[in-house]
Amino acid sequence: MFKGKAGIYLVALGLLLVALFAVIAYFYQQFYLSDRFLPGVRVAGISIQGCTEAEAEELLEDFFDQAYNIPVIFSASDYSYSISMGDITQEVDVKHLLEEVKQKERERSLISKLKNLKGKHNYDYPALIDYEQDQKEDLSTIWNQVLGKEAIDAKLDMDPIQGLIVVPEETGKIVDVKATFEQLPQQWEGLEAVKVQIVMADQKPEVVAQDLEYMGELASYVTWYKVAEVNRTHNLTQAAQAINAYVLRPGKVFSFNNTVGPRTLSTGFRDAPVIVGNTLEPGMGGGICQVSSTLYNACLLAGLEIVERSNHGLAVSYVPLGMDATVAYGLIDYRFRNNTDYPVYIRSLAGGGKLMVNIYGHMQYKQNIKTSHVVDEIIPFVYRDEIDTKLKPGESRVNHKGFPGYVVRSFRTYYNEAGEVIKSELLAKDRYKPFDEITYVGPPDPQQSENTPPADEPKDPEDDPDESNDEENPDPPEEGEDTEKEDRETESKPIEDQPGNEV
Repeated sequence: MFKGKAGIYLVALGLLLVALFAVIAYFYQQFYLSDRFLPGVRVAGISIQGCTEAEAEELLEDFFDQAYNIPVIFSASDYSYSISMGDITQEVDVKHLLEEVKQKERERSLISKLKNLKGKHNYDYPALIDYEQDQKEDLSTIWNQVLGKEAIDAKLDMDPIQGLIVVPEETGKIVDVKATFEQLPQQWEGLEAVKVQIVMADQKPEVVAQDLEYMGELASYVTWYKVAEVNRTHNLTQAAQAINAYVLRPGKVFSFNNTVGPRTLSTGFRDAPVIVGNTLEPGMGGGICQVSSTLYNACLLAGLEIVERSNHGLAVSYVPLGMDATVAYGLIDYRFRNNTDYPVYIRSLAGGGKLMVNIYGHMQYKQNIKTSHVVDEIIPFVYRDEIDTKLKPGESRVNHKGFPGYVVRSFRTYYNEAGEVIKSELLAKDRYKPFDEITYVGPPDPQQSENTPPADEPKDPEDDPDESNDEENPDPPEEGEDTEKEDRETESKPIEDQPGNEV
């Protein structure tokens, strides 16, 4: 009897195995050999069971084409901004997405696949949304223009009655980009019209009133300019405004070029004479060097650390020799470091021919400092004649006056309360080229040249002192050390009309 039952069990088992193999064969033929997706497989909520890869791709392409048109409405109070999902997202690579789904399906267990031959359970594969970062930044810029409010730093001002006062800061408003865009959906499945609240956050000013309450004037410096030189005055005033109200944190370095920015027509600067090599030429931004030089002298008197400074190729008149600081955007910068433990504040005002730069900081850093210079060498200039065909024979005109060059050493000296020298430092040793005096003369008269007998051999001026030309060998100015400002300005006076070397 056992043998009979055993036989029945064996037959039943055999039939079961045959049925199982039949099902596996059908399953293999329908979905593996035909490369179709298994029952229950969905991508972004779209069923692709039984579909070939090409059919699934077509289904998904249609789905995403519609999803890209879903509106997204950003709003804040009464303001709203509409855009479509396709405008702020990256296009989905459907082929790549299906390849990932197929790979995950291959990794799914055989038992899981066999249990779901009738598709009673869904196997969902999400399609994640990738947002365009540039679009986020562009949108936040647009919203900030409408909804935002720029923070205003606290600053110092001069009240006619109270004197130096602190103008309090103002907190601003700015779009919180992270909090706003975190509200956007992260998957494409089941999307409808999207509504997002634009989140605004407080924008704290960098400088608050408390930073400035203890401030006093560490140093100031004044230079003068000619208001009649309209373009130069315009450039000088714009540069002075650019550095005005600048607060430099402890240990940080101030860059003149970074603060003033490029000197171009589009940034508001104009053509004015500049120094190119050892000549004067029209150039963009002439006059800006007077601002950097005035700032340089104020920084020296405030005891700040000079990081980068260069002298002009030619001497200038608005500051003493060796005390100028030329700048040329992208080439030459003027930089200094705040070597105090507190912020320093720059106040720069130009008007009525007067440029003043004040340096404010903690009064514990107030020092008694003076600057001076020594002229080691005076380099004479020469007189040069150049033919101008527009002039008649015998006519002449002076193009520009000449002035000498110099080799100069500059110093910064620190004094105690009793007026005794604490220390003295060599700032720089500068060389200024001479500026030749050029006279344009008319061409020689051809008729006079033909009738003129050959000239005798030229005489050596030393053989006949009466024949020497004193104008061509002028006595150079006396050299010496000047410590008083009035003396230094007098020494620079021959080049009074000389502008700055800004390109």
